[in-house]
Amino acid sequence: MDKTVFFDRLLDVFKDSLEITGWVILMMTLIELINVSSSGKLLAKVRNKPVLQIILAALLGAIPGCAGGFAVVSMFTHDLISFGALISGMVATFGDEAFFLFVQNPRWGAILTAILFGIAILSGFLFMLISKRWKFTLETHNFDIHEEMEGQESASQDAHTNGLKSRVLHFLKEHFWHHVVKHHLLKVFLWSFGVLLLLMIIGLFVDVEQLLQAKQWAKYAMLLLAVVVGFIPESGPNLIFIVMFLNGTIPFGILLANSISQNGHAGLPLMAQSRRNFMVVKTITMVLGLLVGAVMI
Repeated sequence: MDKTVFFDRLLDVFKDSLEITGWVILMMTLIELINVSSSGKLLAKVRNKPVLQIILAALLGAIPGCAGGFAVVSMFTHDLISFGALISGMVATFGDEAFFLFVQNPRWGAILTAILFGIAILSGFLFMLISKRWKFTLETHNFDIHEEMEGQESASQDAHTNGLKSRVLHFLKEHFWHHVVKHHLLKVFLWSFGVLLLLMIIGLFVDVEQLLQAKQWAKYAMLLLAVVVGFIPESGPNLIFIVMFLNGTIPFGILLANSISQNGHAGLPLMAQSRRNFMVVKTITMVLGLLVGAVMI
């Protein structure tokens, strides 16, 4: 390939990464604003309502980003929701990759979220019944899942006392700067740039779309890879499957399998509390991802 063409493509990757990062950070800020503005009083009311727990966990998991998944794990570790509800929330969430998909293609973002929500509800009820025979529990500790989430009620009371100015300054400093910008901006850009660059380089040597269409084994190999990558408790590695799907390289079933398997950063606090429970949850979501993906491809 001519050097000029290569550097033109590289520049396009850089520009696309900047644009994607800008939109993702904007969406993260909006979600953070909604999260801070909402009240946590509802959570204590669901303790003895298993059906409501499953629905609430799925709704929280469907929120783009890490906040909803952290809330689900926090409620489980504080014995507010059942194991079935935990599974529901973990199936519904697909981490910061949700921001990327909604920015690039809102229609497919909504479709994937809706399908995951439905699978999450069904999975939650299934494991609610199963967990009646086998108890899955974690030790309960008052550890910090997400400072802003755990303290948002008291922060809200302080904000009302200090007035609108204090509320705005608090949001800008603690939520926008410390959480969105410092924790996510560089990571979002680097992952976006890295994934787009990797796919550009792969595309120079291998026609992945043609390979998947020509070889049935290649589809199942890609499905297995998607589920295995979903095991990683990190937002970023799974981005490659969204990009490949949007480019028409892989079928929707592989993206769905990866999205069921992966939980973004939500798995980290669960792993910190109990590696056993983390492995149980990840094994369940990976098996679900494999089964659903195999049916759909």
